[in-house]
Amino acid sequence: MNYSRDDINTIPKTNLILEPTLEKTEEVVELIIQRFMTKMKYPILAFDGYIGANWEIVFKIKELLENQDIQVKLIDSRYFYKDPNNIWEIIQPFISFDPHFGKMFKGKLEDLMAEEKIEGFKKTINQTNNEVIIVYGCGSVNNYMNTEYDLIFYTDVTHENLLNYLKEEKLWFIPENVSTENGVADVGMSIQTFKLTRYILIPIFNEHRRALLKKMDFYIDNNNSLKILPKSSFKHLMLELAQRPFKLKPLYIQSPWGGDWMRRKRGLPTNFNNLAWTFEAVTSDMSLLVNFEEDTFEIPFDSFLASNPKTIMGEKAFKKYKYFFPIRVHYDDSYNGGNMAIQVHPDDSYVKKFFSENVGQQEAYYIVETKNSSKVFLGLKKDTDLKKFYEEALKSKDRKVPLEYEKYVNAFPSKPGDLFLIPSGTIHALGKDQVCLEIGTSYGYTFHVYDYLRPDLSGNLREIHLDHAFRMLSSKLQINKEPSKLKPLPLMIYKCDDSVEYLLGKRNDMIFEVHRVDFKERWEDNTNGDFQILTLIKGDNLFIKPKNKVLGRTTLQNLRTIIIPASLGNYVLESDESCTVIKVTLAK
Repeated sequence: MNYSRDDINTIPKTNLILEPTLEKTEEVVELIIQRFMTKMKYPILAFDGYIGANWEIVFKIKELLENQDIQVKLIDSRYFYKDPNNIWEIIQPFISFDPHFGKMFKGKLEDLMAEEKIEGFKKTINQTNNEVIIVYGCGSVNNYMNTEYDLIFYTDVTHENLLNYLKEEKLWFIPENVSTENGVADVGMSIQTFKLTRYILIPIFNEHRRALLKKMDFYIDNNNSLKILPKSSFKHLMLELAQRPFKLKPLYIQSPWGGDWMRRKRGLPTNFNNLAWTFEAVTSDMSLLVNFEEDTFEIPFDSFLASNPKTIMGEKAFKKYKYFFPIRVHYDDSYNGGNMAIQVHPDDSYVKKFFSENVGQQEAYYIVETKNSSKVFLGLKKDTDLKKFYEEALKSKDRKVPLEYEKYVNAFPSKPGDLFLIPSGTIHALGKDQVCLEIGTSYGYTFHVYDYLRPDLSGNLREIHLDHAFRMLSSKLQINKEPSKLKPLPLMIYKCDDSVEYLLGKRNDMIFEVHRVDFKERWEDNTNGDFQILTLIKGDNLFIKPKNKVLGRTTLQNLRTIIIPASLGNYVLESDESCTVIKVTLAK
């Protein structure tokens, strides 16, 4: 487990009397017996959950009940689904039209289910009165089976554990004759896994999760050890957390260009070589560690957000983005590594047209550390012939020959404190031997132009996406040929004694803006109804205190990131040393 005590969010004890957490299967069985069997009623139970959930608890419950001479019938929810070949006909159009990407599935879970099978099952259980029936698996609770259950348990799974599951298991609704697509997506997972998770699983099972968090009686965290929270306790825990600053559990991802600076800073094992990305607030991929009354729970961010979206994001942001958290923050580390691939990201209209998504990809690099003569590649040289550039890039891709990209792509020297803005459609790359805090919108659409003919960590050449990349380049040619405008000078917007706030970067075609706060001892701020993301760049630690609420204080350590919920209002940063904080907000 690559996290520390500093990554845990602690909720103080309250005077509110909560239903106790169940931590043993025996306690679940006792609950069932007390609530139902003492009244001679044989209950129908549902154990639903996210893809990758562990159903061991179900078999243990069956064993314990049968030891007490209570008959139990288990029903695997996979029985409810259509034949895999029928399901493949439904989902294939969303993931097969493009070799690298897909389109968001617009249907619902029930589209994959066989209504006649479920109706037949319902008739069977209505005739049964001498055994406990337990339906388990993803989709056990659905629109056809809404009122049949006496108790509903929801087993949650983090995105990290979902990906680990998909490395080992094939999804039950994928036919055996469907071959795995070759190639690796930008953040290391296979193209097949990327397509299935982003375009099929996430839209279906995130919506299903949101529905179940409302319907469930108990929430199960089985990521590290079994903990079962009654719904009322889960809701209380999520609301308490949503009203205070919170940190996410870091994720560390390797890539062939990755460096070693963050590995050394965080004291990570030496096998974390080529550590390219350190995720600090890439919310949909991450989870929260929450300590409450001596128990530590791990909650996927998407479950946390679903519980109190307006409290966290603010009314305006939720109205516009719904359950999509629109900004991400992570570190890119090429220190003692290599250049990032020369790449381009799409805008809103492009992802809507080609991939059925709403928010394109915009970025900014805030440079944290450099060595030697580091540089950032950004924009095209003014005399670039785009047709010739494309022809040479295509020749490089097809014939596996080097591309003289520096003939076409501009480069800026980089130093700590620099900010580079990267609107959608801008060609760019982080050069070797530096670390940046990357700020951006959703990721997943990185169109590679050139990757130096280097193999990925599996020994294969990485994917190149020239048609997508050059379509975007040609549509944003003016931005690309004026790269000096993408490296703005800091603008002081507020000063108080020795403390200053600067606007580092903002553009009309970007949904976020980047600020820097340099303060000594104390800084006062206000969320003004929107969430904020803070990263401590300079200083060992600082303390965040709500100004008008009795919520205690939260500690933020050096190089860590924290999200300030919109509902917090006035807050104070305090430290006994000089601090530099990068603050990211939605653009005003």
